[in-house]
Amino acid sequence: MDDLDRLYVSSRRGLWGVFIFLAVSIVAFFCRDFTLSGAVPPGFRELLGPAPPVILITIVLAVSTASSLIVIAGRIHAGREPGSTWKHLFFRLFFYLLYFLVDSLSTHFHAVFISGVVVLALQHYNIWTYTGRAIEHAMTRCGPLASCQRRLSGK
Repeated sequence: MDDLDRLYVSSRRGLWGVFIFLAVSIVAFFCRDFTLSGAVPPGFRELLGPAPPVILITIVLAVSTASSLIVIAGRIHAGREPGSTWKHLFFRLFFYLLYFLVDSLSTHFHAVFISGVVVLALQHYNIWTYTGRAIEHAMTRCGPLASCQRRLSGK
């Protein structure tokens, strides 16, 4: 019974990642025209040092997106347990921060948003299919559906 409850909770883990990403994306969308150089005094900006080139951040975004998609697709194909949604989420959100730091969020918002939605949606699909198979397997172990429902409801 605890396994089934745990599986049902786990099946929603990917949706939470997508929801949080969309919520932060809404905030980033409305703040995309703000820049770090406009938000901090010039002396503090010099203290931070030069910003990395935008092309390097874009290359890292492209490579990390392709790598994430390959890893998640491999896990789906092999039927392996999904990785951490939070790692994918925080890595995608970090790109909003990086583009903000180089004053380029307004021009690269859509790239970060699309890559984040695609990666997190595929991650959720991986979680959903994996837990769905595990729930189905647990239900068949449980015996007839009526006795399983009695165990779940406690009656």
